[in-house]
Amino acid sequence: MDSSPTLVVRNALLPENDASVDIAIDDDRIAAICPAIDGEGETELDAERNLVSPGFVDAHVHLDMAFSASGDRRPRYNEGGADRAETIERTATYFAEADHDELVANARRAADQAIANGILHLRTHAYVDGTVGTDVVEAISAVRETIGDRLDIEIVAFPQYGVRRDEGSVEAVRAALDTGADLVGGLDPATFNDDREGTIATWFEIATDHDADLDVHIHERGTTGMRTLRHLAEATIERDYEGRVTASHAYALGDAASDQAPNWEGRLGDAMETFAAAELDFITCYQSTPRGMPIRRFHDAGLTMAHGTDQVHDLWGAHGNVDALEAMLVESLTLDGYATNRGLRSLWNLVTEQGGTILDLDDYALAEGAPANLVVHHGPSPEWAITSNRTPRYVVSAGEVVARDGTLQ
Repeated sequence: MDSSPTLVVRNALLPENDASVDIAIDDDRIAAICPAIDGEGETELDAERNLVSPGFVDAHVHLDMAFSASGDRRPRYNEGGADRAETIERTATYFAEADHDELVANARRAADQAIANGILHLRTHAYVDGTVGTDVVEAISAVRETIGDRLDIEIVAFPQYGVRRDEGSVEAVRAALDTGADLVGGLDPATFNDDREGTIATWFEIATDHDADLDVHIHERGTTGMRTLRHLAEATIERDYEGRVTASHAYALGDAASDQAPNWEGRLGDAMETFAAAELDFITCYQSTPRGMPIRRFHDAGLTMAHGTDQVHDLWGAHGNVDALEAMLVESLTLDGYATNRGLRSLWNLVTEQGGTILDLDDYALAEGAPANLVVHHGPSPEWAITSNRTPRYVVSAGEVVARDGTLQ
């Protein structure tokens, strides 16, 4: 190198290598990865033969209502008993009454927490409806603007009240796409909107008009859910939208383990062929992943499945710390067969490569010329990073050290 690098990470172990390397960074790009970098960088970090990885990807968060359960001695809205419809009504009321500055402050707090935990790429859903309009999207857009290069944020315009139930939601989504949102969202076309075909057609109409991708919540279970996922994949192919549609949650996939569904495995295999043809992506969220979710089977088949935190101490759930390692530790202890090294590596892929694919991060890698977004861990491997579940030693975003041992810089 002709000049001193702006940052050098010494004695780093990469996920697939046993020999340590040095990583040199010039400004916001990785300049070199080699056994030893000559000379000193302007800033030096010693990984001490611990793992260095790309920044984590959290592909499904609701920053807009983060910490809405906070403020009292015990979590609000957490006594149980409310069903989904009641909680959707509560959510609509919350956003109709929400203060803009408070939304911005809470979302920024969650985003900062994500950065400290090594998450450098994030997709968040932002509420829209005929009453609230684009107010929430504007709040999240303000957070994205102020946070700058520290965290890459995509915004999904999320009509949780239903495009077939709320007359103003369609126009609210369209307006949101014109004022900062990146993707079209949606919710349960068959069971909440009561019109599978019409709802999905509306999603695609909005998306194609705005040349936007889709990321829709599919909570529907069993046969109903599989029919919805198939229809979504088929509609994707019909509209030449391959590779541009994501099904979040997709609980029906986990029903493969149910003895209530004869020949479910065979039908899942057939559906996977349609999903592959549509290049349909999937996101599961650790707070609600069904025990039978076929994560490794999807990865082995070349299908993309990534991870999202979902709730962050909000009115839907009191858990969620925007912490990829914590999430994967929980998944490893609750999902069948994922406590082994092979299982842990599949979970690691959820929050790294698979998330990078869903967010279309072309340069998502630790490689020369790639963006200098990386995490220095405690522990020498992905497996130990998950099972020890420690806050990263260092987080580097766009070539700058932005967090040390959980403290933002």
